[in-house]
Amino acid sequence: MPERNPDTRNFRRDRRTWMQAVGLTVAASAFGPALFAQKSKKGDSELTEAELEAAYAETEKLVSVASTDDRPGIAAWQQKQGVGLQWPAKYYLPWPAGIGHQVYQSWNGNKIGPPRATHMKAQNFYAWDFHIIRGEYICAARDGKVTNVVDDQPAGNENANVIYIEHADGEVSVYAHNGSNTALVSIGDKVLAGQKICQGSNESMHLHFCIWKGMIDYPCRFIEVENDNGVPQYGQNPVSKNTGPDDGQIHEIKTNFAKGEAAFEKKDYLTALNFYLAATVTEVRIEEYEASLERIDECRVIIDAEVAEAVAEAKEGDFAGADKRLKEIKKKYGDFAKGRIDEALKELEDDPKFKDWVNKQRCERWWIAAHKAEKFEDWDEAEKYYRLLKGVYKKGDTEYDEIRKKLTRIKMAKILEE
Repeated sequence: MPERNPDTRNFRRDRRTWMQAVGLTVAASAFGPALFAQKSKKGDSELTEAELEAAYAETEKLVSVASTDDRPGIAAWQQKQGVGLQWPAKYYLPWPAGIGHQVYQSWNGNKIGPPRATHMKAQNFYAWDFHIIRGEYICAARDGKVTNVVDDQPAGNENANVIYIEHADGEVSVYAHNGSNTALVSIGDKVLAGQKICQGSNESMHLHFCIWKGMIDYPCRFIEVENDNGVPQYGQNPVSKNTGPDDGQIHEIKTNFAKGEAAFEKKDYLTALNFYLAATVTEVRIEEYEASLERIDECRVIIDAEVAEAVAEAKEGDFAGADKRLKEIKKKYGDFAKGRIDEALKELEDDPKFKDWVNKQRCERWWIAAHKAEKFEDWDEAEKYYRLLKGVYKKGDTEYDEIRKKLTRIKMAKILEE
């Protein structure tokens, strides 16, 4: 494996964050529907990828505030849990494929209620208890890295036995009340979904499973639970499909990584990025997957350095030279560069001396966003971007006249909707 650049360690390795940075349109066109497999309904039409991402971001904003019972998907204990939750299904049921285990307790003490329910408090509103006993295996629900193992608590205190697995997006899956001396993993181990990690306990008679992020409980939707929006309810007996990645999937990741490395060696960073991103579309935390994440960050560092040089020219007043550099960067790195350029321009956007130049650089992205919003009849979003564009052009410009016509059309469309 080639030596990695230590300067990239501080960058976030969440591939989804990178996708947002370089643009969802690029990701969708490069990798097709697999990247956005979850679909939700809005009326009679499916949500677009951008709308799903916006819904996920809104859910995270509401979830991350605190461990309270008024967050998305949480209902009164008498009611069904998870209704209307818009959140990606990233986890498999945490036991071997083909086996079913009864739900002893679902979210917010579902169908149990006070005083017996234990999921009506902080860090546990989104938790489950699954009936699993000693001799029955518990598996990793998703690929990740083991960050905590407590396995030595004896009978009488087995509830204190836990395993934590950290995932690529910072979420941590928690497996608690495990059987003493049954752990099959250690701190620092990398595990794949479906890998056996421990056994249940005859003392607790159940696995307590939840997701944390920053010590706040987060929602979880199980991939194979098609009913009830991926949220098993009290008394149900869901069957796992947690087989882990197949050989073909692993081969594809390794192949994409190898092709990325070949392009990287030739300094063809755009091609390399395409292959590295293809290698990380599905989270399978084998060595080549993680190496691809590191290479993505290295490419990001390289692009950022070149963008910084162009911005420095603009700061010195050489706007023509900066324009030329940025065009070369876009040609060299394609759409991947656009998000990095936009990020770099933020430091200049409030300075009157650079405002017009910054807006000029952002026009291409605004046109794309405006056309996309117009296509999906998101009139407020389309109007927002066309008004931004209108501020860039002057009366008499062809673009200015086109924007005026677009805004008139949007105004009429909004009136007809009302």
